Amino acid sequence: MSKAEIFDIIIAGAGAAGLSLLQFLMNDSKTSGMRVLLADQRLKPERDKTWCFWDDRALPDSHLLAHSWDTLGVRALGRDFEMPLSPFQYHCMRSDDYAREILNRARNSPNVTLIQTGIEDFSPDEKGAAMYTPYGTFKSPYIFQSALKVPDFEHMRVDISLRQHFLGWQIKADRPVFNPNKATFMDFDIPQKQAVTFAYVLPFSDREALVEYTFFSCSLLSEKEYEQGLADYLSDRYDLRSEDYKILYREKGVIPMEDRRYPALYCDRVWNIGTMGGLTKPSSGYTFSRIRQHSARIVDALAEGRDPAIRPASSYRFRVYDIMMLYQIWRHPETAVQIFHDLFHKNRIELILRFLEEKTHPLEEIRLFSSLPWYPFFQSIYKMKRRIFSGA
Repeated sequence: MSKAEIFDIIIAGAGAAGLSLLQFLMNDSKTSGMRVLLADQRLKPERDKTWCFWDDRALPDSHLLAHSWDTLGVRALGRDFEMPLSPFQYHCMRSDDYAREILNRARNSPNVTLIQTGIEDFSPDEKGAAMYTPYGTFKSPYIFQSALKVPDFEHMRVDISLRQHFLGWQIKADRPVFNPNKATFMDFDIPQKQAVTFAYVLPFSDREALVEYTFFSCSLLSEKEYEQGLADYLSDRYDLRSEDYKILYREKGVIPMEDRRYPALYCDRVWNIGTMGGLTKPSSGYTFSRIRQHSARIVDALAEGRDPAIRPASSYRFRVYDIMMLYQIWRHPETAVQIFHDLFHKNRIELILRFLEEKTHPLEEIRLFSSLPWYPFFQSIYKMKRRIFSGA
């Protein structure tokens, strides 16, 4: 291979965003013939993440789903809300299953090239952009990257910078204790250790589930603290002692929850995707559905001979909503739990999910906010007024 080879499209980074974009490119008849380069320092499927999302459609990759649920549960302030999801379903996909499928298809495609290499930088080029790697320099009219932070990342304004951090165990219990038709979306009825804290439960059978102990806060915990929290939760909620279950798999993660304005471009002709493109929703950490929708928009543009849009991942009003909620999570975690309680207690789950997807209209949002305590949001607006009134 020539180290100056030119491709129609370069994808830098083979995480959820890069693989999703490659999948959509290969699935579209107008883009499947384009010469695509996928580069990452590791191109081996690894089970290190579990991606969850909701959808109301038949999915083209439904065979990759590890499980789906028709009902979501939320516990807060002593109440247990059980919410049938129709017309939605809540889905779970494992990162190694997804990566294996996409990478195998790519290796069998004559138009896709895979290169395992580190990625050093990007720059505009006279005919597009260039990607610099230890393996060589590669050029394309379109580069989509999720591998590097933008050059001025550390100097970008950030007023609130939290992290969603968690440890999860997939366990197999010695007796049936789970409902495989119901996923626990958020269980706040656990000790709130000066931060918003909840458990997340994805049952795959009546004996097997992925259970995560999750925080919205600035600081991470020690491994021992996460593990003790999980053990206590399994004991308190399911009466499972350590000898009553086997740990099949461990998963941990840290997701940014901040008001930083992630730019659409790294530089001219290099589009940011995934978390680097602002696709992680600041107030919830949800990313996977937003990545898939972003991939679809990019491919639609390329198929029509247009450049992908250069715009923020969220509109101004949803940025404001996220900032208001982030402030409460940061400064008033007990109020944030009350807000979550009221949100699920007083609203239809279908409206909540569309709101989290940023697919509601303003009248629906007024109705939703009118069901919540009003003072915390006015407080957030006042405390964050400089950020909000300077464009969020």
